[in-house]
Amino acid sequence: MAVKNKFFRLAFLLPLIASCISEPDIISLVNPSPEEEVQRPVMNYMEDYRGRSEGDDVPEWVRRYLEGGNQGVEALGIFRQYYAFVARNTGNNFTALGHWLESFSPELDFPRMAAARIEARYLLESPLPDIYFGNFYISLVRALSDHEWTGAVMYDYFWMHARPSPQEPAVWEFMILCIIPREVFSPQYNSIYNDLNIRTDKTWEQQRALNRLASRFYQGF
Repeated sequence: MAVKNKFFRLAFLLPLIASCISEPDIISLVNPSPEEEVQRPVMNYMEDYRGRSEGDDVPEWVRRYLEGGNQGVEALGIFRQYYAFVARNTGNNFTALGHWLESFSPELDFPRMAAARIEARYLLESPLPDIYFGNFYISLVRALSDHEWTGAVMYDYFWMHARPSPQEPAVWEFMILCIIPREVFSPQYNSIYNDLNIRTDKTWEQQRALNRLASRFYQGF
């Protein structure tokens, strides 16, 4: 199923967001595993969130992300033909976070999001990818960030005032969901990979490691 492009103007974002803030009402959202807590600061206890004052529930993509990361979002039927990337920012200054949201641009920010997720996949193969994959990995990190990715769109955003546990203070967290069709993402990554694979010098062991990763790259991505 195709996902409707949800580009929207954010010119009046800050006053609209500020008007939505309501009184605290703690909501226990998820119970993350230790691995998930290491990967990202999951917010268990929400005191407020976008849409609460209108009676809206927490969006399903937010729940899926907090419980299972990007792959949790991608498991939703509407996103199964897409790769999902979530940008997160936390702090105590609601207005400053609103400005961060307002200035977000898929054209400018998605390259960093894509690079971070791809780097994380390489780290699953080895905790020292610059040694395991050699100069190829170093060049890849630079190329991923410099590439002018096409096809990524900002699908939705969410904010919440929450805390990881009852003992910890609440902070504001803003989340932005970007999606890109799998059929658009993969050729771009493959092009970068193939170009660097030809141009960079590698040892036999490094080339063998790259070949293994290439055959299973999207497993665990």
